[in-house]
Formats: sequence, structure tokens, C-alpha cells
Amino acid sequence: MSKNENKEITFPSGFLWGAATSAHQVEGNNTNNHWWAWEQEGSRIHDGSVSGRACDQYNLYDKDFELAKELCHNVHRFSIEWSRIEPKEGKWSEKEIEHYRNVIQALLDRDITPMVTLHHFTNPIWLQDKGGWLNPESVDLFERYTRVVVENMGDLITFYNTINEPMMVAVMGYLLGIHPPCKNDLSEFFTAGKHLLMAHGKCYHTIHETTKDKGFNIKPQAGIVKQIPYFAPVDPGSEDDVQQAKLMDDTVNRWYLEGIHTGILAQPFGKGEEPEYLKDSWDFIGVNWYTRILATPITETQTEEQAKLTMNIPEEAETTDMGWEVYPEGFYYSLMSVKKYKKPVYVTENGIATLNDEQRCRYILRHLYQLHRVMEDGLDVKGYMYWSLIDNFEWAEGFAKRFGIIEVDFNTMERNPRPSAYLYRDIIKDNRITEQQFQKYL
Repeated sequence: MSKNENKEITFPSGFLWGAATSAHQVEGNNTNNHWWAWEQEGSRIHDGSVSGRACDQYNLYDKDFELAKELCHNVHRFSIEWSRIEPKEGKWSEKEIEHYRNVIQALLDRDITPMVTLHHFTNPIWLQDKGGWLNPESVDLFERYTRVVVENMGDLITFYNTINEPMMVAVMGYLLGIHPPCKNDLSEFFTAGKHLLMAHGKCYHTIHETTKDKGFNIKPQAGIVKQIPYFAPVDPGSEDDVQQAKLMDDTVNRWYLEGIHTGILAQPFGKGEEPEYLKDSWDFIGVNWYTRILATPITETQTEEQAKLTMNIPEEAETTDMGWEVYPEGFYYSLMSVKKYKKPVYVTENGIATLNDEQRCRYILRHLYQLHRVMEDGLDVKGYMYWSLIDNFEWAEGFAKRFGIIEVDFNTMERNPRPSAYLYRDIIKDNRITEQQFQKYL
């Protein structure tokens, strides 16, 4: 952003503002899922931790939601833990169903719109024992779980995210081997991706049909949550780099989005099948965004591990504590890439891991500037959710990476809003970013 761009910007009336969390990262003691089991093997998490009681939000959700209300949030995205609802195959926990009804009601009581995510990275152990997303049965098993959730909570839920970052589930778990089940198999990557797409399609129709069958006085909105990294060539003048960026974008981003748009399980994940339930199975698109990835073909001299982890970050680039490049312009390009689908868009995650809260303030302002820019260019964006409401267990990184606008002391479980939380509150209250706020931080 140049200085003459730091002018006041205003967001539309009715815009949804909030933050996001996921069950395994904040609840604690999710002992029946495959992530928990994987952690217990030891030497899995980079900072040597295990999720343990995490942020104890299972017990402290009222406290966190009260903070969200004080910070003027009007939407909150969270996930329901499948392994709590169905701890054994076909066995449903009335206790946990009641728990999540209470969680949803706690948000509604504070005039915060709940946005429910049905799958956020974790599988029940029993499903993983059956092969996880490699098993064709996973599609129908996920649909069955979805039906139970809607039957028991659908009278309270307007917004459903079916699956969080399905292609990251496939990439990290089945291609790069960084997340459980730690596979490095291209064919398994394709198989998992296909089943995750099919599961979304079936889940979408189950949400609508079950809501109607139960006679709930609510019109649900259901969509996918897709992380859309911005892939660009290391050298725009290199045809090899340009083609590599396109290949990565087609594989990680376009295939899944086009699958929902066209209803076709295209190659290389499928064989051109057209399941009747897949086409246009979305009411909105949830976009998660964090960074740009600069692409160049893997060289023969790179080890497999180097090829996995390199993001080709420019030497002068600002980075986060995750080692990711801060590149707000990529947020604009990734959002604009979904304009063709003519669906409402919610930014379901966007955030930064940093111990420097002034950097977080800058990050929020710079990305909201790009969000406003994309809306001016015609994208129908309805809401924005910062990742994350509170510091949490950041998957394979552990507790060292701090994303929250609210700091958590993991010894005492005390919560303390950071200055960025109050900056964000002021933006929400006024539904705008002032010239003074831009000048202060940028």
C-alpha cells in the first residue's frame, strides 16, 4: 500500500465480522480422534508438546464467547468434533450432542451467529482404522454423521461449512506426509481428494434435506471451506516456472472448486464421473488465506525433504513465525479467482502467527484493505473471520505459534485480549478503517 492509498474505507451494512477456531485445537482432551493418537506416538509435534487440554475451551466456551461479544464479533466459526459425536462406529453420544447444542446456544444468546464446521482435519479413530479417506465408505459415513448433527442441532444452525481445507487434508496427510497418516503416495493423494469432494457433495444435500424433513423453521446455507494459496512463478519470465505454478494451482485449487462447479470428478483424481449430487453443491464459498507460494520445478539436486518444505521466499520478504511470506496482494488474487462461480464468499480464515502484535495489527489492516479492494471489484463478500480468536494448538507446530487476537496462558488458561483485538473491535464497531488507523500502523 502506498501512502495515498491509506484513505478511509467502509464496509457494507450487515457485514459479518468475527473469528474462528477448531475443536481439536482449542477444546482439549479429544482422545477419540486420529490426531490425538498420532500425537501420543512422540516426536511428532515440533515443539515437543501434545494437545492435552489445549485451551480447555470445552469447559471455558462461555468465557471465550463473552470476550468475543465484548469485542463486538457478530459471527463465530467453530467445529463440531466428529469423534465426540460418534466415538464408536454407529454409537452416538447424547451427552456430546447436548454439549454442542449448549455451545451453539451460548453464541445465539450473545447475538453471535454460529458458523459450524463439520470436519476440521480430525477423524474418529475407528474411521482411521478403516482406512480414513482412502476408504470409499468414508463418503457415506460422513454423510451419516452429518445427518445426525442436523437432526439434533439443525434448528439452531444457519451456516454450515462441510469440510475445512479438504485439499490440505489430502496434501498434508497423503502426499507430503506431514500430517497423519503421514503417507507419501501420489495415488493415495488422488483417492483421498476424490472422496473428500464426494463427501462434500453428499453432505450438502443431506443438510438441506434433513432440515426440510425435520420441519425446522430455518433456511440453512452450506458451503465448502477452501484454502486457496496464491501460486505464482519464481521467475515470471520462465516458462517452466509459469507452468509449475499453473500445475500447482490446478491441482491444489482449481480441481476441487471446478469439481463442485461442474459436478465432474475430473482426472487425475477421478475418471470423469458425474455423481448426481455434486454439481453446484454450495450456497457460498468459504475462503481461507495465508500466503503466496512461489513455484519452480523441483531440481534433481534437491532432496525430497527440501522439495517439500521450500516456499522460495524472497530474501527481502516479511515473514510470519510460521516462516510464511506476508503478501497481502495474493489475498486479492486468490479471492478474485472465485468470482467466476457467482456465489457469496465468506473469508473463513485469515491470520498471522507472530509474537509481535504490531505486526498482527499491520497484517489485519493490509489484508482488510485487499478485501475491500476485491469487493469494489465486484466480489460478493459477506463476512470476514480472523484466525484465530485465541492462541491454540497449531497442529504439527504445537503451542509455540501464536495466532490469537486473544493471548492464552497455557498454564493458567487465563485469556487476555491483545491490542490487535481492540483494533479489530474498533473496525467492527464503525464498520470501517479510518485514515488514522492506517497511518498509525502502516
